[in-house]
Amino acid sequence: MTLDIHKRVERKLLLHVASLVFLLYFFFAIDRGNIGFAALQMNDALGLSAEVFGWGSGLFTLAYLLFQAPNAELLRRLGASRGFAIIACAWGLVSTSTAFVPDQFWFLVNRFALGVAEAGFHAFMIYYISRIFPKRVRGLAVGLSFIAVPCSMIIASPLSGALLGVDWAGFHGWQSLFILEGVPSVLMGLLCLKLIPDTPADAKFLTEQERTWLIEELGTVSDKSAESSALGNIREAAFNPLVWALGFVLFTMVLAINVMTIWMPLMIRQVSGAGNLAVGALNSLPWITFSIGCLLAGRSSDKVKDRATPLRVSVAIATLGFFLSAALQEANTVLAFAAFLLACLGAGGAQGVFWALAMQLLEGRAAAAAFAMITVVGSGSGVFAHPLIGNLHDSTGSFGGVVWTLAAFYVAAFATLHWISRARTPGTPDDSTNGLQPNATPVIDK
Repeated sequence: MTLDIHKRVERKLLLHVASLVFLLYFFFAIDRGNIGFAALQMNDALGLSAEVFGWGSGLFTLAYLLFQAPNAELLRRLGASRGFAIIACAWGLVSTSTAFVPDQFWFLVNRFALGVAEAGFHAFMIYYISRIFPKRVRGLAVGLSFIAVPCSMIIASPLSGALLGVDWAGFHGWQSLFILEGVPSVLMGLLCLKLIPDTPADAKFLTEQERTWLIEELGTVSDKSAESSALGNIREAAFNPLVWALGFVLFTMVLAINVMTIWMPLMIRQVSGAGNLAVGALNSLPWITFSIGCLLAGRSSDKVKDRATPLRVSVAIATLGFFLSAALQEANTVLAFAAFLLACLGAGGAQGVFWALAMQLLEGRAAAAAFAMITVVGSGSGVFAHPLIGNLHDSTGSFGGVVWTLAAFYVAAFATLHWISRARTPGTPDDSTNGLQPNATPVIDK
């Protein structure tokens, strides 16, 4: 009977909750990435120079990093339904309003505002998954959420290109793009008010027996962390060495994603000499293998007690793939690309397991702030990655140095994970502090 209940509950959670989180992340990725397509028309329409456009990206990143932890704490206090509703409506409205910016100044204001509006979503999403899903299915829930990013790349790219040709009601194509891609986020946010349960007790799609089982499985009925100090939680997370170690591992993974997102088409063109259509087709393969790795590793990690092991295996596969790809670039481009796909499989697997491990290690009142701090450190690679890659390419004349650099970072990430595994010691419940325990496996609020 218990076995049947846990299967039914997990299936319903994946259907009713993970699917909604996937859609939120899908629109989140679209609204932050469509500026690249809009720039094909918008820069000329507004008279934006490359420098001003770059400043817009910089201001977005600055706001996103500065407001990450405060926003995550605010969302935690609001609860899931109101929190997701407010942040999705906020970024959707700001993204839509980009269609109406009249000049350079308001473009820069708009990009900063979008960074503020999106900050905290990712960390709160991870925190929410840790509060609503049983441990045995969290890896799959995270994996399903994260494949929203490659799915958005595959679906939104041709859609954005098509919308650039849509002129209606006096709007140009780039304006149509922001309006038609921003409004769905607002609608999705409003749906969250009705469809997202704040706690297991609010999950109306479960029977009373199933809700009781889920509450007992998670070990808590109410979130005592709502009573804690936001500033204290941020300070506690900032001084936890485990948070910084996990942040560096995420930094490495985001560095690889940045290479895949921005530089992959150029890498494929330089290595293969393929035409535009062929480059587009080949560019989808790394994202497909990334998604497969994300789902497989996330699901397999649910079947083991120590998620650090599948994460280390995924990082090792990515490291091997990057090393082989770099070594084979001059000798055999086909094998080099195949090795890069192997690296993407490992990188996707690492992405799928990483946050499940973070949820296992960091629990209690400061968990949302800790996830936000990890996100800040990881997202910092976006500031670091593109100048580094550009300089490596200019100095060597190829992307081989970029792939060697990725391999080196993954070696360092593997060493960091080894330290995390050795540093952890069995923790004991501590309801008096209800916070994070550095270098331990907290079991607070359990």
